[in-house]
Amino acid sequence: MIKCETCGVDSIIGTLFCAECGASLFETKQDSVANQWQYVHFLILDSGRKQKLPLSSSEPVMIGRADPDQGYWPQLDLTDDGGFEKGVSRHHALVQFTSQKAVLVDQDSANGTWLDGVQLEPQQKYTLPASGQLRFGGLKVHIFLE
Repeated sequence: MIKCETCGVDSIIGTLFCAECGASLFETKQDSVANQWQYVHFLILDSGRKQKLPLSSSEPVMIGRADPDQGYWPQLDLTDDGGFEKGVSRHHALVQFTSQKAVLVDQDSANGTWLDGVQLEPQQKYTLPASGQLRFGGLKVHIFLE
């Protein structure tokens, strides 16, 4: 359960808005420590591969599949992790550091992006928790911020 910081009502984990007062439940208490985050760690569950990438306010971490014909190489390339078979788009999602927090944005992917079981709306910014489970299409990935 997660507690609404506005009215104190408990809600099921993954709920985006409080049923009582309508406050966002997706924002976390991480804002005060977010500026300490320098890296994002990915653990791809199907392959067991780990990747650590720097967080930058000037350049987002692109997530998807490589497209050599177009010269596109995302920072988190899920091609060799079964990305094509699991429905990962070439330009699937991105992680960026903005306004003292890390956010995840689905890039109009064909098969969707999920954060802790909640499907994200394309082109909307969702605050990332310090750790969580992502799904790009059918490919599950754990994420950790440090």
